[in-house]
Amino acid sequence: MVKMDKSNAGSADENAAGAGGAQSVKEKAEKREIKGGIPYVMAPGVLKKALELIIPAERPDKFSANYMETILKLTGGAARAVPPIFKKMQFIGSDGAPTILYSKFKTDGGRSQAAYDGLKNAFSELFRRNEYIYKADENAVKDVIVEITGLKKTDPIVRLMYGSFDAVRGFINGEISSSGELGKLDADTASDEEKAVSIRSTNSVEVGLSYQINIILPETENISVFNAIFKSLRDNLLR
Repeated sequence: MVKMDKSNAGSADENAAGAGGAQSVKEKAEKREIKGGIPYVMAPGVLKKALELIIPAERPDKFSANYMETILKLTGGAARAVPPIFKKMQFIGSDGAPTILYSKFKTDGGRSQAAYDGLKNAFSELFRRNEYIYKADENAVKDVIVEITGLKKTDPIVRLMYGSFDAVRGFINGEISSSGELGKLDADTASDEEKAVSIRSTNSVEVGLSYQINIILPETENISVFNAIFKSLRDNLLR
C-alpha cells in the first residue's frame, strides 16, 4: 500500500487552486467584453520586473521571447504578456524593435519622463478623464477604472488593471512634462525650418537673430561729425 504525504498533497492542491484561480480570471475576462480598452497583465509584478531589468541590460535589436528568456531571465505565460503592453506604451514598435522611448527609459535622466509618456500612451482613457491620474491614490484610480469599464470595484479585473497601471507609474519620480517627449523633433533629422517651428510652438517665444555692430569713431573734436554718424545709424539701422 502506498501512503500519501498529506502535507505535500495539500501543497499541490493549493498550487493547483492558485493556478486555476488565475486561469479562471483570464477565461472570464476573455469571455466578456470590457469597455474602455484599458490594458492589463495577469501578473503586474512581472511587468514591473521587466521594466527594472531592461534598465541595466543591453538594448536588443528586437524585444523578442528569446531576449526575455535568455537575457532578462523572464519565462512562462506571465512573461508573454510583456511585449503587448510594451507596444501599447510605445516602448517597442509593431516589429518588436525598441523605440526612442525605450532608450530614454534606460537613462537616469529620462526614465521618469519616459515612464510618464509610456503610461499615458497605454492608459490614455484614464488620462482623458483626469490628466493628473498618475498622481491619484489607489482608490481614485480604481474609481476611474470602474467608471470607464462599468465593472464592480471588487472585480479581479479592476485589481489587475490598477496593478498594471501602478507597475509603470512607480517609475515616475522626477520632473515630467505633460506635453510629452514623443512630440519633439529629432535634432539630427529635423530641418532648420522645422526646428524653428518646434521651438516657437513649444516655448511660445518668437526666435530671432541679433547682430552686434562695432563702430570705430574718428578722432575729432567736431561734435557735428558724431551727430552725423549717430543720425545715420538711427535713420538706417535702428528703425
